[in-house]
Amino acid sequence: MRYPILIALLGVSLVAQPNCTGISLDVDARCGCVKDPGSKLCEMVKAGFYEPHDWSKIKPLNLGWGGMGTQPSTRTATPAPQQARVVTLPSKDYLRFLHPNAHLVAGFDFEKIFQSPELMESLFGQGEGEDARNRVVRAMKEMDHFWLSFVAPNDLVVLTTGKFEQGSAAGMFYAQGIRPVFLGGAHVMMIGSEPSIQAALARLARPAANDGWVTRRARELSRDHETWIVNEAPPGTNRGTAALQAIRRFALGFRLTGEVGLDGEAATDSEASAQKIAGWIDQMKAAIRERTGVGALDSLTVTRDGTRLRFAAKGDGLLAGDAGKTVMNSDFGVELYAVILAGFPGMPSRTVAGDKLLAVREGMRREEVLSLLGKPLSVFAIQGLDTPRETWTYQIPFGKQLRVRLDGGVVTVPAR
Repeated sequence: MRYPILIALLGVSLVAQPNCTGISLDVDARCGCVKDPGSKLCEMVKAGFYEPHDWSKIKPLNLGWGGMGTQPSTRTATPAPQQARVVTLPSKDYLRFLHPNAHLVAGFDFEKIFQSPELMESLFGQGEGEDARNRVVRAMKEMDHFWLSFVAPNDLVVLTTGKFEQGSAAGMFYAQGIRPVFLGGAHVMMIGSEPSIQAALARLARPAANDGWVTRRARELSRDHETWIVNEAPPGTNRGTAALQAIRRFALGFRLTGEVGLDGEAATDSEASAQKIAGWIDQMKAAIRERTGVGALDSLTVTRDGTRLRFAAKGDGLLAGDAGKTVMNSDFGVELYAVILAGFPGMPSRTVAGDKLLAVREGMRREEVLSLLGKPLSVFAIQGLDTPRETWTYQIPFGKQLRVRLDGGVVTVPAR
């Protein structure tokens, strides 16, 4: 399983020089040469590691099994952030900040995630995008916990705890023109619009009450799952394609230590829909087993109770390793991606199975590619050449964007 929501929030470069006074001196990596002119951090700053980018042209970062899919950005002068803003920490019951009527909430325990080298490889892969990936990893290593609360259309608040005096995590938010608010010092950070932050701080100051299903379920999962995501997409949201579009509520939690595994549930619009989804999962198990010779999805058990489905899997086969890659590269991964990210802004709604995308071969014609993959997420065309050239971009679930080049309507460079 990958974390595209988190990566989209963190995956940007740093911008112009900050005001290195007060807490900014401790939490912003760009102050490295002020703190210690001879340090490795200062050397990286001087080398342009934190050069500015035009954030308006940055696309969400997708660091699946091997890198990211951002477009080259244009340098621009960005105003330096003001001195870091610090407010009182109302309570250490951090989940109080969750909106009572949230459409989507998520939580990540990075202390546990970084204890699993295999899971880290599954999250970030190897090879492409090394510098960008390392930047994100450094930022995440400064975090202990990360929580997100979203209410459509634009009430998004992030609260994260950690060791932000080291500078990388806070700096990545400054890069987007986002000014974090620090709660009580450099170890608790909140990000969001000013009205959303004020409302979240007010919630932190009082005990939770009258929470909706999403927030209640998130609190329940947080007790014994280190990572979890819960959503109830607003009406009219695309909740998947044919197979899973009947799901109305969805929850998924991962245990990364002890009895490793996952637990989840989905509420559908009818008993018939629940039965159909259970049958579809069985079909996916058989299809993956037949295609690969490996029962990559066999560890997933599904039980049905009326309109509700419950599912579980023991072990880390669906979290990391070849089995997890196989599952997420299939049509099952396409459907799961749409359900998990239903209603969340900024995430590509159209994805294609990774195994189908990698089946595109040199010499295939445009019509064959469209028949196999459907319309691309975007097309970049170069006209005026003797042979017209197009680059088609596709999004794979929980991973990066891959590109196929066509010259004269024929594939010349398949996705790699």
